[in-house]
Amino acid sequence: MLFLQKAGGRFPVGATTFKLPVPRILFSRAKVAAGKSDGLKPALLLQEVVFTAYYPAALPHGNVSYGIDWLLRPLELSLLGYARFSGFSSWILWLIVHLYGRLLKIPVYRNAPLLNPYENTASSSPWPLVIFSHGLRGSRTAYSQLCTRIASSGRVVLAIEHRDGSGHACVPSHGDPILYIRKPDLSWPSGQQVDEHTMMSFHREQLAFRRREVYYTFGAMRDLVLEGRQKAGELQAVDGASIDWSSWSIGSQKKFIECDEDVVLVGHSFGGATVLSILTNNPPESECLIPVHRALILDPWFEALPLPDLHFIDKAPPRVFIINSEQFTLWKDHFQLLTDLVESWEQGQGQLVTIVRSYHKSFSDFPILPLVTTGTARLIMDRVSSLCLGFLDGNVDELIGVLSPRKMEIRVIGQHPDGRPKRELVGDLGDIIVH
Repeated sequence: MLFLQKAGGRFPVGATTFKLPVPRILFSRAKVAAGKSDGLKPALLLQEVVFTAYYPAALPHGNVSYGIDWLLRPLELSLLGYARFSGFSSWILWLIVHLYGRLLKIPVYRNAPLLNPYENTASSSPWPLVIFSHGLRGSRTAYSQLCTRIASSGRVVLAIEHRDGSGHACVPSHGDPILYIRKPDLSWPSGQQVDEHTMMSFHREQLAFRRREVYYTFGAMRDLVLEGRQKAGELQAVDGASIDWSSWSIGSQKKFIECDEDVVLVGHSFGGATVLSILTNNPPESECLIPVHRALILDPWFEALPLPDLHFIDKAPPRVFIINSEQFTLWKDHFQLLTDLVESWEQGQGQLVTIVRSYHKSFSDFPILPLVTTGTARLIMDRVSSLCLGFLDGNVDELIGVLSPRKMEIRVIGQHPDGRPKRELVGDLGDIIVH
């Protein structure tokens, strides 16, 4: 087997993937091909919510299964999804997916009980709750390095499997598989042309879909923690395993996970837009407001949002910490939108930094997969993790000070084939720029 790097924090990490059937909701009139069957199917039909929980684990005596698959099964579906996104031939990707992907594991204890935060942990409070939203081509496992590091620090992380066609692939309990949706895959009953305008409208519908998934995920965990298994409805493990539900909830006694205050939202890329969309839109009818006082946004891609004219639904704006890649900071128009957004934050609650020599994919597992990773990629992931944990622990300003932050400077280092100047940020690998 090939394992990604172990988190190495205070606590061993367990992982359980939950699923919950939900009322059918249609979010768009757009259609996509219906898989092997003839005809078309709705592009954005919500019927089920799936998320992987990463958490401090109680390791029982006896055999505990170690390692969960990093790549979605069946492998043929992952192969097709990544071929769609990348544009590469499935024949080129076949060897990587079937030989490498088959062996690749996340170093966590599968379906282990949740560790009691009050026993042998020197803690007097429940585990804080973090909800993670992935970006394009992402998944509930594609950010396992960051999620397990956060979990090993003493937090419960719920990594959502978004089923809006933004992930590479997913397998619902019922119906056809859902693959990454490209512009050519979409059609509308009216026969309207699929152009940049209609795609932007579709992205906004995806954001509405994603918001509902986040609320359903939070609601399911809150019901389980505060009111027990019966209140959580049909929540169950995706793999059909027997779960120690008592480790997640002890009824009217002390709660194990903090769901009533200071929930943290985290998102990368389109997931960053999802976080901002939640903070600036009222909750769906019948859903309670998620008590978010802090949000962590990683290299946000937010063209579908009405920036910078966003208004928080809570009168007290949450503290928001944004970590940008060098790649996105050098994207002039996008970076201007981002800086306008941060400057418009009330009461100085927005903070933006850039990591020198980082890329958009640096926040995910892709650059640090076994056999292909480099020391550069690992250093960047360590820097990302340190900043994230510093923000969650409330000492990110002190951490940035220790790292000797620098001002933003850009230099030209050459020319692109189309004649545009090739630019880079002044600084060394892993340097922090505070904007």
